[in-house]
Amino acid sequence: MSRYVEPSSINGRVVVQDVTVIDPLDGHRTTGQDVMVEGGRITSVTSTGAPTSGAHVVEGRGRFVVPAFMDMHMHALNTPEDVDGTYALMLANGVVGFRQMSGNRGLLKSRSQGTLPQPTGAPALKSTAGDLLTPLNASTADGAVQAVREQHRDGADFVKAGMTTRATFLAALEEANRLGIRLGGHLPADLDPREAARGGVWSIEHLGPGVTVFAAASSKEGEVRASNATRKLPPIPKIKIPGADKLAMKLIKGMVTNPATGTSELEAHAYNLADGSYDQQKAEELAVLFVEHTTWQCPTLIRVHTQQFADSPEHSQDPRRRYMAPEELRTWDKSAKKFAKLPDLTRNALHNHWSAQLRMTKTFADAGVPMVAGTDACGAAGVIPGFALHDEFDYLAEAGLDPLTILRTTTTEPARFLGEEGRFGRVVTGMPADLVLLDEDPLEDHTALREIAGVMRDGSWWSRAELDAILERIAARPGAH
Repeated sequence: MSRYVEPSSINGRVVVQDVTVIDPLDGHRTTGQDVMVEGGRITSVTSTGAPTSGAHVVEGRGRFVVPAFMDMHMHALNTPEDVDGTYALMLANGVVGFRQMSGNRGLLKSRSQGTLPQPTGAPALKSTAGDLLTPLNASTADGAVQAVREQHRDGADFVKAGMTTRATFLAALEEANRLGIRLGGHLPADLDPREAARGGVWSIEHLGPGVTVFAAASSKEGEVRASNATRKLPPIPKIKIPGADKLAMKLIKGMVTNPATGTSELEAHAYNLADGSYDQQKAEELAVLFVEHTTWQCPTLIRVHTQQFADSPEHSQDPRRRYMAPEELRTWDKSAKKFAKLPDLTRNALHNHWSAQLRMTKTFADAGVPMVAGTDACGAAGVIPGFALHDEFDYLAEAGLDPLTILRTTTTEPARFLGEEGRFGRVVTGMPADLVLLDEDPLEDHTALREIAGVMRDGSWWSRAELDAILERIAARPGAH
């Protein structure tokens, strides 16, 4: 059950009638289609007019149906005991699946036992890591190797590098490759992204983060790298004592709410230096290398924007904050005050870096670097679950990506990214009955993706009025994290 989502009254055998079907794979529109679903699967997609006796009918005339959306960078299960509000916001925004970017042994065990929370309308957990690689479990190369082995043994889908050095990252990557488990995440400040790509890293999150990737596109690369010092971390117990892991995660959580609040003057200098010495040819060469090695990018532009513009009213006064749990907002506001105390030169460097991030995203997209949409929702200050994916679409469009490419980053590309190509992400027979009905054409303008007339999750249908009622219930009892 869910505190916010009422069970759907339209399920079982359902037909979305006389709709235009959008195929993200090739951008083709097929008008006048009936999409029949039953048992949580699409059973047929045919020209409208066939008998529909015994089926619930959803009127699709003049509307467009697309596969429901995937968020490929989330932390929803950081609070597995209370995911209801987050999941409800996801459903209301057409998000039906996600990649969990921070797990643990308990989460992996719960998944294998089928005991993860499943409130009404819950999205699918498509992939999860185990514990982040940090100084707690990967302070040495040997420790990093052991952590990868343990996660592989425990059934993690991938390993996420959180806070590592070049030595520990590469040791973990080599062991992950040996075991056949993917490794992705944050590149350490002292690692060349080209070395990571050639080593087989699966994904790079947040365009780095920091200046690491941008150094490789600088005409003063050596100087930028010399300025890109590894950030000092708070002291974390090296000895395994009861409660040490919880203490470490508490310290880390304080940092990840907005890592930009810890930006040093040296890091700010590195941003300015990298952005002022940008070399388009080097950026394109880097993109070619990423294509060659299938190095995926999950830019999370909404995340980097809320970090670097934490003092902006569009985030601090976002009316959608009304859906967030009060304790979450207190953490966000405390972080925003800390950001406001940064020196002007540091905040300006962070603000100015935004244009470089958009430019790099466009360079990668133009070169065909594989890319998925993600938000870093759940714990990141200013990032509203569900809604944030539409914010991400807006920023991808600001970077210059066209509507079809944006649609692919949240449908067909996640399927390819997860090794499930052909299993979800299209509106064809046999695919999961996870659909979004739109009032406008998403191939004309990406903003159509937020003009949602209804959402189907696992064969159950919620209309626009029902989705609005969900949002009203959340606002009345804010509980998203």
